Amino acid sequence: MCRFLLVKSKEIVKPEKLLKEFALMCQKSHAPDGDWQGDGWGVAWQEHNSWKLHKSLSPIWEDQDLFSSFPQTNIFAVHARSAGFPQHKNNLEFNQPYINNNLCFVFNGMIRGVKIPKVLNGKIGAQKMFSFLIEETKAKNERDSLKNLDQTMLTNSKLVEGMNVGLISSNNFYILCEYSLHPSYFSLQYFQKDDLTLVCSEKFSDYPWQTMSRGEIKIL
Repeated sequence: MCRFLLVKSKEIVKPEKLLKEFALMCQKSHAPDGDWQGDGWGVAWQEHNSWKLHKSLSPIWEDQDLFSSFPQTNIFAVHARSAGFPQHKNNLEFNQPYINNNLCFVFNGMIRGVKIPKVLNGKIGAQKMFSFLIEETKAKNERDSLKNLDQTMLTNSKLVEGMNVGLISSNNFYILCEYSLHPSYFSLQYFQKDDLTLVCSEKFSDYPWQTMSRGEIKIL
């Protein structure tokens, strides 16, 4: 089970400090089953109105020397991966964030027994969820697309232990927080003031975080 962080700043910022705080949180964090977030990571940032991407198969806390190389930006998303199945480890393609045109996607959670009655592109669940949202946003706004994803997964899965999605579109964060077990692990945290917005899988530093509710969708 993974961790992610979304950052939006009114002024351009160097990601280094927040990346280090996030990496240290990931190093200390363990899922309810004892799993860790050590199966690689990725970061996406906006540069000249387009998305740039870096991915690594190392645990994020072992790559801290790279953080200073990322440029200043107003928006970035970072994801630390915990592969759900052994056969899905050590594959850079599976690392998030995922990008499609202006959309940036991150996910963490555990969904069991999914049987969606339509063919979706992707080899693993996270890729298929992003494929679902890409198709949905062709006809719906982002909030309604997330709502339909939530309803579809709840209806067509044996168990949604946790399903947290961050979708960035047109400089807005569209956030879904869903879970049926382990609320302390699967509840999303957010912080917002005039010049800075953060969304994270887990609290870090001393920001006055607020906790999203089960089934809640927020636009930040």
